[in-house]
Amino acid sequence: MGIVRTTFERCRKVRKILETLMVKFEERDVFMNRGFQQEVRERLGLTRVIVPQVFVEGRHLGGAEVVEQLNEIGHLRELVRPYKKQSVGGICQQCGGYRYLLCPVCGGSKKSVTHRHHFSEDLVALRCVTCDESGLIRCQACITGEV
Repeated sequence: MGIVRTTFERCRKVRKILETLMVKFEERDVFMNRGFQQEVRERLGLTRVIVPQVFVEGRHLGGAEVVEQLNEIGHLRELVRPYKKQSVGGICQQCGGYRYLLCPVCGGSKKSVTHRHHFSEDLVALRCVTCDESGLIRCQACITGEV
């Protein structure tokens, strides 16, 4: 998220608002995962998307400005009330708050075990199906809200 300063600041502001309201939320870094980029484009029906974009139960709430305005007038608290955290957690012990871990299958190399090609003696390294294009998987503790 630290790629472009203005984008980083908008994302940080929305994250801080949601953390202050003590709600469970899933943060998806579209710069780390092309699948997330495509999903946001499809949901919004746009080719160019300005992040962050907030969704509640699959319904588009808006970008940083909308979230900030809703927070200032008190409507955001009402919208996210059903998603309150049961406890105030700290930093995730598994991923350190980064929400991603190295793939346990390929160790981040993005290649699964090598297999012998059936038609020759060559070894072929197959693309790991467990991780994303960066060799990472999402932290299950963060996804399930254990933090």
